[in-house]
Amino acid sequence: MGVRAAGDTLVEVTLRPQVPMGAFQAVGYVCAMGVAEGLREAGIAFAGIGWPQDVVDARTHRSLCTLRMRAGYDKGMFATCAVVAARQVGLLRDLPDELLADVLVAGIERRVSAWEGRIVAGDGAGGPLAPVLAEYVDLVSLLGSPVVVTYPNGNEMARGRFAGVDVWGRATLVADDGRELEFPPEQAGIRPA
Repeated sequence: MGVRAAGDTLVEVTLRPQVPMGAFQAVGYVCAMGVAEGLREAGIAFAGIGWPQDVVDARTHRSLCTLRMRAGYDKGMFATCAVVAARQVGLLRDLPDELLADVLVAGIERRVSAWEGRIVAGDGAGGPLAPVLAEYVDLVSLLGSPVVVTYPNGNEMARGRFAGVDVWGRATLVADDGRELEFPPEQAGIRPA
C-alpha cells in the first residue's frame, strides 16, 4: 500500500453526464455523495459529507478527502472530479490503494449516472439537486448542529444551527437571533461551533 498524505490525489474521474448546462452546478455535490457512499460500502461507516463537497469523518467532522471539480466543454460538457486526500486520510488506511481507487470511482460513476437519469426524466425541474436532495441531506454530517459560517478567508460570518440545503446547493442557517440566512458555497464555509 502506498503512502497517503494530505494533498495526494487518490483518484481522478472525468464525467460526461448528458444533462442541461444549468444542472452541471450540482455535479460536485453528486460526486461527494458517490465518494461517501462508496466508502460506506467498503466498510468506512463514518464517511459523511461536509457541506458542500468534502467527505468527512461524521463523528468528528474532520475532512477525509476533498473534491476538486473542473468543468469544461470538449465535444460536449464534461466535469473532472479529483478526490484529494485531506488531513484525516489515515483513517482510510485499512483499504488497499487499488480497492480505495475502485470504490471511489465506482461510487462517483454510479451516483452521477443515477442523478443523470433522474435529471433527464425531468426530476430536476425544481433545481439541479432536487432529484437527490433528501439523500444528500442524509449524508451531511453537521445538519441540525450548531455551526459557524465562515468567509472564504476563514473569518467568522455568522453562528447558528445548520438547518438545511436547498435544491441549488445553498446552505440554510438559523441564526442565534432566529433569522434564516442562506449561503452559496462560493461565499461561505461551515465548521462545527
